[in-house]
Amino acid sequence: MAKDSAELIPVSQLQERYNIKRSALYNRLSALELQPTKVGRRAFVTPADVGRLDALADHIEAGGNIHDFAEQASSVDASALTVTAEDSMTPVNPNANFATFLDAFASRPEPVQALTNRLDLLEKAAAHEWLLPTSDLSMTLGLSRRSVGKYPKFERYGFVFTKVGQMGTETSWRVQKAAKPKKKFKR
Repeated sequence: MAKDSAELIPVSQLQERYNIKRSALYNRLSALELQPTKVGRRAFVTPADVGRLDALADHIEAGGNIHDFAEQASSVDASALTVTAEDSMTPVNPNANFATFLDAFASRPEPVQALTNRLDLLEKAAAHEWLLPTSDLSMTLGLSRRSVGKYPKFERYGFVFTKVGQMGTETSWRVQKAAKPKKKFKR
């Protein structure tokens, strides 16, 4: 079981790890009966899950297939499986995904702290002139990717977000502080 949410591994990184397409990855997850933990819009797996996926990848490279491996894995008691961790042998916990989810949920900052963290990140992005991909910007703003990509330029939380090009397969965004409105005095 993961010690904390920092040990979770994004499912998006697994495609590169195994050099397979997304559909093939989800076929492997399904065959191993692994349910990724969702945090926001992103999916994560535990190091123990990656150990099982590594074993499946080795089995496939040796000429086996998913179905052969799934039959072998289902005949083995899940509590007997171990995965080599950096410091010790850790037993695979069949409820690890749910427990990890609960740990991540319990460690969520309060709404005010979450807003402060969001604004701090946007402040740093503007100050350092970072270009953020749509997926990171949508996660930071708490919006869907579709909502973020809808307009070439939009404003939120006192920041202006402008499309500036491509970053791999995603659109990249410049973050700037919004201009302060001129004060109007009543007479």
